Amino acid sequence: MPKPYSWRIGSFDMLPIVFGTAMALIDVVMMSTLKMIHGGTVSSSWGLPFAVGIYALEPLLFLNAMNFEGMAVTNLIWNLMSNIVVTAQGIFIFGESVRGVRWVGIGMSLVALALLAYTDDK
Repeated sequence: MPKPYSWRIGSFDMLPIVFGTAMALIDVVMMSTLKMIHGGTVSSSWGLPFAVGIYALEPLLFLNAMNFEGMAVTNLIWNLMSNIVVTAQGIFIFGESVRGVRWVGIGMSLVALALLAYTDDK
């Protein structure tokens, strides 16, 4: 069954990136809730069940993503997007810092995402 919308930009298939980003955003909600529980700004009595409930949506997205890409690539894209988005959240929302050569690692994650989105399929 053909995709109803072309998610391609040239030779790059963006649909796995979209799924990876959606899964990473679930990670952000879950991890920020846990960070706020740890910091004492959110009660664990409702924060922990909320975080677990949100994270329980992850397998549903992953299952749908595998309709368009294999498990290996889907997992890699999700992990990379999660690392990038959660790192950005730590820096811009929670005031954490990344210094030195670690920025190179973040940049390499972005390059890896581009390589994983590239496809020779026509």
